[in-house]
Amino acid sequence: MQPEVCLKGIRLLYVGGRPRQMAPMRTAAERLGAAFLHHDGGIENHASLLPGLVRQSDVILFPVDYISHEAALAVKTLCRQGGKRYIPLRSAGITSLLAALHAPALIGSSDMVA
Repeated sequence: MQPEVCLKGIRLLYVGGRPRQMAPMRTAAERLGAAFLHHDGGIENHASLLPGLVRQSDVILFPVDYISHEAALAVKTLCRQGGKRYIPLRSAGITSLLAALHAPALIGSSDMVA
């Protein structure tokens, strides 16, 4: 059994993913104390919103299998420019998000940029 993780005060931004999975993902993050923001990568959300969301966030996560190349590149560029950490997730499934939420790297040093 994993120890309970506390992400109180952490603002997560999830970019991309499947729309119908956002509610359970938000619930999972919020149960651990994190604020959960989402941008769909430019499908319905305008791409111009992404820089502001990245600035507001502590850690940015995105599934490598369910995000456009352009959105992934934009996330990486914005994170490097703003000194933000990003975590590419193996898939858009909730299991990948849960693994990341319980990983020590998520709450590690703020100067760790992937």
